Amino acid sequence: MFKNGEYVVYGSGEICRIEEVTERCFDGVTKVRYYKIVPNEYRNSAYYVPIDNAEKEIRRILTKEEILEIIDSISQAEAVWYSDKNERKNYFESVLHGDDFTSLVGMIKSIYEERIKRSNDGKKLIAADERAFSAAEHIIHGEFAFVLGISEAEVGEFIRGRIEA
Repeated sequence: MFKNGEYVVYGSGEICRIEEVTERCFDGVTKVRYYKIVPNEYRNSAYYVPIDNAEKEIRRILTKEEILEIIDSISQAEAVWYSDKNERKNYFESVLHGDDFTSLVGMIKSIYEERIKRSNDGKKLIAADERAFSAAEHIIHGEFAFVLGISEAEVGEFIRGRIEA
């Protein structure tokens, strides 16, 4: 059970604050208990997540210690690359919609390595891979920035500094 005032992650990366637990009747018949959550970036909006289904929709935000462990594990992250673009797309989508940061870091690593390989051959990544890279980076940078109290623009440098130290 989440507490009022607690920050959580909704969906595939949106940071929200638990505003309250409330009963609502959206279908005109049945009252259901919901978490009313408010996005950190759009405070005039709100989502209502049924308490009975909350574990599928929201998760606790990472702690600073967990973030540092993730950064420290980057060098061991497995870079998975599928030659078939449809297989690769399906894999990337499953990682982006999951909450496994080890897989997310591995995905970023694999796309980055492919970008370098293709660049050395005078080529660019296909647009779908670039979009997947940007989406993964956005998920990581958003949550890391919030927890670490830095801007999203500073996250990359923070990670590089931690790895080099």
